[in-house]
Amino acid sequence: MRSVLVIGFGGLLFGCIDRADAQTADDVTKLIDRLVQLDSIDLAKDVKFRAGLEPSLFDLDADESKMTVLKNPYESHGEGKPGAAGWYRVSFVVPEKLGKFAIPKGGYNLGIESNVRGSWEIYTYVNGKRAGLWSKDGMYAFANLHPTAWMSNAPMPTRAGDKITVAILAMASPLGRGSPEGFALNHLRLRFALGHTAARQPFYGNAINGDGLLGAREKLRTMQGEKLQALQEKLKRPLERLDNVFEAANTEKLDNLTKAMFTASKEINEALKK
Repeated sequence: MRSVLVIGFGGLLFGCIDRADAQTADDVTKLIDRLVQLDSIDLAKDVKFRAGLEPSLFDLDADESKMTVLKNPYESHGEGKPGAAGWYRVSFVVPEKLGKFAIPKGGYNLGIESNVRGSWEIYTYVNGKRAGLWSKDGMYAFANLHPTAWMSNAPMPTRAGDKITVAILAMASPLGRGSPEGFALNHLRLRFALGHTAARQPFYGNAINGDGLLGAREKLRTMQGEKLQALQEKLKRPLERLDNVFEAANTEKLDNLTKAMFTASKEINEALKK
């Protein structure tokens, strides 16, 4: 059944749209939502939350008794409140597979992808030890990034069965006078990294840079008139050919997906440059 769904995706995405027409930003969003499931898993669905900076919850064994699992992990908090902050935490055992692909028995370099509206510090532990080879004691800090900037703590050597704990301190920005939008979790996933990253990053791209699928979606959302029509025409064929990415994932060999993403990113970014 899963194979039928993947192979049939082209019909699902494009079936209700005349192939002579190009895609909209909403169509690309639906496409991205399915593509990210091929080589990563969502961590936000099980995240716990507690408002307030103190007591700190960055430690591995921090007291989670006053935290609650959010029904909507992406809801906003602290809108318009100076000093608004809160903690997110999630602990899990690394599964045998991420999406369509098994984690090799010898392990693989994985990465925790994150994005938070406002500013955030993210702490990661693997089997009780601080993780992220190039981190500062297991911590990364970011602020005021576009929602399409998915920051990763890779390389993170990981095996199936390892226990991972992620703690995120999120803050409204600016903190002193508060933000009308407050802070919110935008993105939290565990994905394959290592050599796969070289194809995956340009494939999704970034809205600010105007490249990859995320850049294409942003341009489709903001362009109008003849410019929009011209872009839709240029993107029509590269988007249709993304069926090849789903078919590569169906082989359950990560190298095949890496190659398919690399080819697709070249075609998408070439269309965006014209």
